[in-house]
Amino acid sequence: MLNLFKLQIDKIHQAAAMLLSPATIFSLPQLAAALVLATAYLAWRQHSRHGRVRPRAILRALLASRRILFTRSTYADLFYYLVNTFAMGALVGWGLISGGAVSHFVVHTLTATFGAHAPSTLPDWTLRAGLTFAAFLGYEFGYYVDHYCKHKIPLLWEFHKTHHSAEVLTPLTVFRVHPVDTLIFVDAVALSAGLLHGMFTYAAGKSLNIFLIGNSNIISVVFFFLLVHLQHSQFWIPLRGLPGRLLLSPAHHQIHHSLDPAHYNSNLGSFLAIFDWMFGTLSIPQQQSPRLRFGVLQPGTDPHRIFTLLLTPFATAAALLLPKAKSAAPASVVLVSPGQD
Repeated sequence: MLNLFKLQIDKIHQAAAMLLSPATIFSLPQLAAALVLATAYLAWRQHSRHGRVRPRAILRALLASRRILFTRSTYADLFYYLVNTFAMGALVGWGLISGGAVSHFVVHTLTATFGAHAPSTLPDWTLRAGLTFAAFLGYEFGYYVDHYCKHKIPLLWEFHKTHHSAEVLTPLTVFRVHPVDTLIFVDAVALSAGLLHGMFTYAAGKSLNIFLIGNSNIISVVFFFLLVHLQHSQFWIPLRGLPGRLLLSPAHHQIHHSLDPAHYNSNLGSFLAIFDWMFGTLSIPQQQSPRLRFGVLQPGTDPHRIFTLLLTPFATAAALLLPKAKSAAPASVVLVSPGQD
């Protein structure tokens, strides 16, 4: 009992550190930055439309989020935040594959195959910057491949669907992820990022450290501040033209969550739009908000019940894997979902 109590105290300390650290995926500095950016965008949009800024109108737009916060969808997001923080710990630590181990294996394999590579004569800071970008690009590619597969492979979709069951988007929605979904994601990203990290390390001819803030890639931290919390929000902030083909704006990700069949399986990247652009899954947002509806079609089920969120994916996955289970499954368990034609 004493050990269990100590464990929960440690989890509280971890949660407090996560809220205060600028480098975690959910922190008060990042939320404050998102609020500032949203306010600045609303002010710019008003000025461009009306030639002046009306603080009262901006305040009304910001306070409209109160209607979103007090919904069953947001309560379910909060449940997942608490589960992921206190019950399961740091989910990024659960992976079966280590990015560092993958990188070491790649360096060892390339060295055994082609011989040792002569150390680069470039300054270490230049090489570290290149390695930092390579690791970030590996993360982005791993994110895209993982996300693409989860929208195209029915078995994986059953677990990823938990995230899409959110009917309103708030910064907490980033935690609305099934544990199996997270486990697969962590391993996919570790494999992809480790491959690029190892290839760059071999080419550099020496071991290097990437630039970090806390334990996070500095490039990722920049995007945490600029995009991640606004992607799961009610603020329609679009990027169009070339910027909209390079970066996934908040509006891009809101399209990804849309119930409109025209938007299924689109904008699958994390921060960069380049892989969506390359592989034909990019959907550029329009300038004005189309007032999208979010969620998934789940006949006969409540998408915000704890049972539905945690256990139903196992039942539906079993129905796909086992012919007998599939034929015996009740109609309410076989769910219709975005990404499945």
